[in-house]
Amino acid sequence: MRWLRRLAVGVVTVVLVLILMAWWITVPGDSAPRTIIPFSDLSKYRQWLDDYHPARLEPGQAIALTVQQDDVQKLAILLASTQPALTHTQFRASITPDILTLEAWYPTRWLDRFLPLRLTWSPGKPFELHRFWISGVVVPEWIVRRINARLAGLPAVRDAEQLWQTLSPVVDMGDGSLTFSTEWTDPELTGWLNDFAPFWSGAGQRERLVEEVEWVRDFFVADGRQRIPLRDVLIALAQRPNLDFNQDGSAVFGALSYATLGSVSGMRPGVDLPRLSGQRLTLHGRYDLARHYTLAMWLGTQMNPDAALELATYKEWSDAETRSSGFSAEDMVANVAGLEMLGYLRRIDAQDRKDFRPATDDRLMPAREFWEPWLSNGAALNERQLRELIESTREQLPFNEP
Repeated sequence: MRWLRRLAVGVVTVVLVLILMAWWITVPGDSAPRTIIPFSDLSKYRQWLDDYHPARLEPGQAIALTVQQDDVQKLAILLASTQPALTHTQFRASITPDILTLEAWYPTRWLDRFLPLRLTWSPGKPFELHRFWISGVVVPEWIVRRINARLAGLPAVRDAEQLWQTLSPVVDMGDGSLTFSTEWTDPELTGWLNDFAPFWSGAGQRERLVEEVEWVRDFFVADGRQRIPLRDVLIALAQRPNLDFNQDGSAVFGALSYATLGSVSGMRPGVDLPRLSGQRLTLHGRYDLARHYTLAMWLGTQMNPDAALELATYKEWSDAETRSSGFSAEDMVANVAGLEMLGYLRRIDAQDRKDFRPATDDRLMPAREFWEPWLSNGAALNERQLRELIESTREQLPFNEP
């Protein structure tokens, strides 16, 4: 039995050492920076995509785009959040004439601890790490080479590298900014890039969006009420024959977002899209919850749903630091519920959609009694609390029942 006791002591010692090491190399959540991504920046990034949409570019056209270092860290967050393992990772960028340094704080999902990382990038080798640090300790070059080899094998990296080589951009780096410049010469890239451009940029896609906005307008006119429950619109959508939420979702939910957000959506009523009446969609009797719900559904058609949820989280963290309203737990619940509803409508068949008739708003989103315990007087929820709120919301939704 003595050897068993020694083995147990050894195992406990190893576990304690590992825990202490993990604690030593990580930092608490409040030490990781919160990069705020206001909607004004999102509008700017959307405008970049709109300006450089392949349908708008002419062969031989010169393109130049200058990006500030705070844009780099915000775009890094948006890109990383498309990967579930990287969601909630924070970034900070620094640009000099020679090199770009990106600091990252990776969430370990353990006691709200983050692992600090730092890497450098050189425009001469854009798809390889230049140097890499973990918790301030430089990683040996042979490990960096192994990491680069693994990165080179990823399909997404290979595609991006092929695009980079085709465009052959010139990168000019300064203090705090970098400029990409190239000449658009290859029309074969149009089809490939269309997958990454916003749906309203292409002529055919814009026409599809207009059709859906006109459908919403006709629905408003036929209904006649000033305040229309969102569930009634969703029921009407589910009843439409031959409507494929996987194929048509971007236009359908883009139209609903336009109906709830109006000009705040970034579209100009009467110019980009048909004007709508002053009627409003509501969820639990509130306009703001309907806005979050429909916008989350639309974002879920434009990107990975995890990325859409991450974007919603950054919006609420931004509110906590920049607006008197602060962090809104009920808005987060609406965001989660909207994305879950999108997934539900996508995975059920046409007959099940026709039977979709939620009698109350509680069938779309939990009632106030659910989210009230999460209200924090405007203070932002930490990582652990946020994950608990998201999972609890998903469990509460009746259309997620097996």
